Amino acid sequence: MGKKGKVNKLAKMSDEERARYLQHRADLEEEARRRKRELIARFIKNKLDKEEAYARLNTAKINQQWRFILRKIKCKQMALDIQSMLTSFNFLLDRKNRLITSLMNATNDSDEQHRRGFQAHTENVSYFLDIGSQRLDKLQLEYDIQKNDLLENWDKEDMDLVDSQERAEFKLKLITYIQDRDFQALKKNIETLRATEKNDARLEHEEDLRAFCVPKQLEVETYWAKLREVYTSYQEQHNPIMSHYYSLREKDDFYQKEIARNDVQIQLATDSLLSLQHEWQKSTSTMADRLAHLAARKEELTQKYLQMKKDTKVERSQGNQQLALMVNSSQDAIKHLEELNNKLNKVLQLSEICSKYEHDGDELTKDNESEIDSVDFENLDSAMIEECKEYRKMDKFLLKVNRAKVQTICLRTEKAKLAKENVQLKHYIKRYLTELALKGKERPVSMKIRSQVEKIESKALNRPVTCIEGALSNAVQHEKRMRSLQRRNKESDVRSYPRVQCWM
Repeated sequence: MGKKGKVNKLAKMSDEERARYLQHRADLEEEARRRKRELIARFIKNKLDKEEAYARLNTAKINQQWRFILRKIKCKQMALDIQSMLTSFNFLLDRKNRLITSLMNATNDSDEQHRRGFQAHTENVSYFLDIGSQRLDKLQLEYDIQKNDLLENWDKEDMDLVDSQERAEFKLKLITYIQDRDFQALKKNIETLRATEKNDARLEHEEDLRAFCVPKQLEVETYWAKLREVYTSYQEQHNPIMSHYYSLREKDDFYQKEIARNDVQIQLATDSLLSLQHEWQKSTSTMADRLAHLAARKEELTQKYLQMKKDTKVERSQGNQQLALMVNSSQDAIKHLEELNNKLNKVLQLSEICSKYEHDGDELTKDNESEIDSVDFENLDSAMIEECKEYRKMDKFLLKVNRAKVQTICLRTEKAKLAKENVQLKHYIKRYLTELALKGKERPVSMKIRSQVEKIESKALNRPVTCIEGALSNAVQHEKRMRSLQRRNKESDVRSYPRVQCWM
């Protein structure tokens, strides 16, 4: 009846009234839906506020516990690291000191040995140079004496040979002249006699020829007797001439033999003179070679001395350069250390400035003077202890830096996690409100498809592991590993450096 009345009522209305009526009905439904959405939103908001409050409280508790565990683990790690670093630093310092001491001793010993060797070498060189100069002076003196003696003997022998040769030549010339004079005189006499006798014989023969016509035996006998007399007289006169000729010939042979013997003696004297000249040239060349060798040796020793002097100057200059380089390097090292000291002072000032903005309840902001006093400095001297105490705050500064970086990373990860959870909550609230608004009604096809897609996406979207949970699990695992490592070290009595877990 009601429907029919409503239908009849709508049928009775005009188009404008029907439109106003439907618009009024739509406004009422829209207002009801708006109130319902506001109610649901207020309920969800209150619920989310409570959940966020509980989540913040739980997160604060988890963070506090996690930080406590991390501080405890970090303190143990730092204590072990400091102890191992202190031991290794003391060991390395002792080894470096021993090495420096041994190097200094070796340097001093090598320097002393080098100086002694150089002094001995210079003394030996000076001694050898003195011996060489004395030897050269002695050889020069002996050479001058031998040369003067040889020249004097040579001049004397030359003069004797020249005098003897001149005397022999004069004798030979005199003998030759006398022999030629006697021979010419004898020859002239013989020729005169022969010419006279020949002329007489010719005259007599002519007379005989004139008287030949008269054949008289008496005359022939007379002439024959005369001829015999002439012949005998001729024989008597000719025999002394021949004997004198033979004697002259023998003398000539004797003189020829004397001349030949003199020629042989002259040849022997010439050969001996040539041999003496050859010996003199040989001795002269030998002395020249020896002098050249001595001069070359002297030049070589001079060059060696100059080279040694030059090497000494070069080594001295290199030593000066190395000394200057060491001085410059030490000055640069001092400047570099001063710069590092200034930087560290600036860093300490910055840490003091930054400490004003840190949280008061953080244990890292407190000064650990008791920890500095409790460190064992028995292996260090007073200067090193003061330096260690001076720069002890740098360890805490690095801890603060690491803590700030870890907190930054954790906050970023938590922010990303909360953003993802916020997106999930938005989808969940949207889906819940949609289901609540369309309760008992069939959804459109587009909404069904969208809801299915959101369901698929919501199933695929898993809640990520937070950095706090991951760090807590890592801390627990590291605690277990440290306990097992300590137990193994106690069992085996073998010490080793602990494994440092990097939280960066």
